[in-house]
Amino acid sequence: MFRNISVIGLGKLGYPMAQFLSSSGAKISCYDKDFKLVDKLKKDHGAHLHETGLNNLVNNNNELIYHNNISDCIANAEIIYITVPTPSKLDGSFSNEVIIKILDEISDVINKTKKSYIININSTVQPGTIEGEIIPFLENKGLKNNENFYIIYNPYFVALGSVIRNLEEPDYLLIGSSSIYAAKKITKFYNTLYKNPKIRLLKFKEAELTKLLVNTYLTTKISYSNFVKNLCKNFDDVSDLRVLESVGLDARIGTKFMLPGGPYSGPCLPRDNLSLKKFCLDHNIQNSLSDEVQKINSDTIENLYKIISHLKSKHNISSFGFLGLGYKSNTRCFEESYSVKMMKFLESLNIKVFYFDPYLSENFSAQKVETFEELSDKSDIIFLSYVDQRFNPIIQVKQKKRIWDLWYHFSDSKFNKIFHKESDFKKFSTINIDKTAKVVKLIKNFG
Repeated sequence: MFRNISVIGLGKLGYPMAQFLSSSGAKISCYDKDFKLVDKLKKDHGAHLHETGLNNLVNNNNELIYHNNISDCIANAEIIYITVPTPSKLDGSFSNEVIIKILDEISDVINKTKKSYIININSTVQPGTIEGEIIPFLENKGLKNNENFYIIYNPYFVALGSVIRNLEEPDYLLIGSSSIYAAKKITKFYNTLYKNPKIRLLKFKEAELTKLLVNTYLTTKISYSNFVKNLCKNFDDVSDLRVLESVGLDARIGTKFMLPGGPYSGPCLPRDNLSLKKFCLDHNIQNSLSDEVQKINSDTIENLYKIISHLKSKHNISSFGFLGLGYKSNTRCFEESYSVKMMKFLESLNIKVFYFDPYLSENFSAQKVETFEELSDKSDIIFLSYVDQRFNPIIQVKQKKRIWDLWYHFSDSKFNKIFHKESDFKKFSTINIDKTAKVVKLIKNFG
């Protein structure tokens, strides 16, 4: 059991992680270089993150302790969680710049205090980073591996919108380590934090590869689903949705991410596919799979553009409305959102673009409207970027309106608005006021 834990990096994962670790009863000391963010977290306790279950954690936990420098933050720590961004570089690999800066400061503290620390890297890194860069960096600072410091690689598999659930109920815990001492310490800790946790102890590179390969497998499933969608559209009597649902019933495959619709998007999946591609390139490993996954994803985006162009030229569509701009349900994140990309394409065609998303404070070039009713009035077509329970009290359909439900948010056949063929727009049916009650009901049942 760790009594004193430090968390460095308080972003989308770091702050929920700190709150979750606080539930263990340990004293949690926190640091982030963004002092404005820290001040915000002190005031709103992460309300701007919009993570289901976060408020409950905050209300039930001990107060987090915030520090303005790393030395104070780690002064009494037994283990240091590093949860900082590792953005993509131009070549597709992950940048470790932020991690290295933090380790530089930590090494100075270790040299002064002569204490030893378990350093837990939670950030996603390029395979080979721990042994090839992080450990040598600390050794070059005059420190001894597995004596002055103990490195653990312990990435969590979380998805924005469900981070708390993923932290509380992980499928398994992935731990990379070269130290029996550190592995035993964190294993003992997780056995007190979870009930019968599945713990996978691996070598560093094995764990780094596992984290990367899990995410890239998800991109493969999404691209495969869109391949099946394109396959099925060649047959008038074949439903891509029913086929994929049936394929996913095989226990070896599973139904998650087996859904035809849009491209994969968001802050993680696109970059991770590029990272794997770069890793294979560096090691002269043929990797046609990543190329094909990317190609299918790009083709999916291109097909959306073709449909939009067709709508404008053949159906006199002059205005387009987006319900939500986030890249998926239950998150405020719009990073790498396909809706934002579509919005920019529409603007290039001189199509008027409106959007309604009360959960985003950012402003875009398109016109923001204040109500769903206004969005409906001004738009020839409403595009459902995502639908979740937050929209339930606001959605009202007062007139016939064409709604593009790309991701099958509505399971009823009357509300499935997917284009099976570019020229087949009879499938693009309408929702009128008489169906309002059913629309609201479906939204309540979603998720």
